[in-house]
Amino acid sequence: MTRLRAILASCLALGWASSAAAYDELPRGLAQLTPVEFAERIQIDDEALEPHIVVSTHKAWDRGRSIEGAHASDVHMRALVDRQSGAVRWQVWHELVHPSRRPEMIGVNYRTEGRLEQADILVAEHWSGDCPGVDNVPVSCNKYARLIFEIPGSVVEEIAETYRPESRVPWRIRFKDENGGSITGGLAPAEAAGLIMAVKQLRAGNGD
Repeated sequence: MTRLRAILASCLALGWASSAAAYDELPRGLAQLTPVEFAERIQIDDEALEPHIVVSTHKAWDRGRSIEGAHASDVHMRALVDRQSGAVRWQVWHELVHPSRRPEMIGVNYRTEGRLEQADILVAEHWSGDCPGVDNVPVSCNKYARLIFEIPGSVVEEIAETYRPESRVPWRIRFKDENGGSITGGLAPAEAAGLIMAVKQLRAGNGD
């Protein structure tokens, strides 16, 4: 683990010169997964004391990859299914690593039906990690951020409809910070399609 952190810290310290083009394509292993394979790997958290059943793609694929402006250590989608009504809230989670100052994100841009839309960031958690010991050569600590936002179900369906077998084209999103900067990433259409399948199966099982 220490070696892995050291490698990550070294890569971050070198900057992101090559990451601008890094998310032009999905990682090959991710692109090879089908909606059915995503649905089979879905994690369901059915905690009786919570108002929602959580349906998550968190464990469906090894998440780490470079995107434009940061390293994404975790990207996944969640559906929060209301126990009483069966209504669904669709969330996108991003855990990002930055080599220097943390940007203060104010929203997320995406396109749907040809229009530019912006989602509010519902949760923004920040912390530092991979800090060297006092006996090591001084190196800046990496800055971590966990960002969560929601998109309408119609947009999740639109993402899913763009799925093509083994296509490496992502559905792109862009985090915007208060100083005009941005971090660009994307989602796998198969992931959205698999999450929809899992939610439909859950609701059918619950009689919705």
